[in-house]
Amino acid sequence: MAVTVRFPSMFHGKTGHQVVVSEPVTSIPGLLDVLERQFPGLSADLADPIYNFAVNDEMLLHGVNAHPLHDGDVIEIVPTISGG
Repeated sequence: MAVTVRFPSMFHGKTGHQVVVSEPVTSIPGLLDVLERQFPGLSADLADPIYNFAVNDEMLLHGVNAHPLHDGDVIEIVPTISGG
């Protein structure tokens, strides 16, 4: 199993533009655990509510932790943009 994680530019110095995770992950929390091992401190950064997750170009607005991940999925970490 492999999923691709794409990071926003503010993380590129720490993670690069994207990472392929080949450990079996079935959920966003499981993915975050793997990413934390690879990039210590990343989960604390991503705990900020300004970050959202999209899977295969579908923004996860509800049930993020329960959304299943599958082989070949592309997960994007998307910062919230607000304005007025």
